[in-house]
Amino acid sequence: MLIPYKINAYCEKFRPNWACEMPMGCPPEDVLVPSEHPFFRLAYQAATYTEDDFKSYAEIDSQRNWGERLPLAVGLSLIDNEAKARKNLKLPLFRQFKGVIVLTLNPTDGVVKQTGVHLSHYTWWRTKSFQMSNLTMLQL
Repeated sequence: MLIPYKINAYCEKFRPNWACEMPMGCPPEDVLVPSEHPFFRLAYQAATYTEDDFKSYAEIDSQRNWGERLPLAVGLSLIDNEAKARKNLKLPLFRQFKGVIVLTLNPTDGVVKQTGVHLSHYTWWRTKSFQMSNLTMLQL
């Protein structure tokens, strides 16, 4: 389930410790708080995941001037649909990815917002409370 929240109310209630320094206006004002909500994230390897699978574009390319796209660049891309995640692996744009991580997010893991042109795409602003130990990989 995804619960609509204002970011100030979320911060007041959950006191997040963000996984990275957040630029001004990030996360955005209107967010969704996941509660036992499944998401999918593309992974570099087919059978396992590593810390590298959880680096944002801003971390990967820290010298780039992201401009107004910085709030999205510090977040992580998630997909809310297993079939779409599997389909993305076949697209040339995502050829570096070989697997799909299954995540079940909760309020202390951070907030999400639907972003981009595809309704299945979300940006996730992660907290340090998120634990990588409870993840699984889709069998492809």
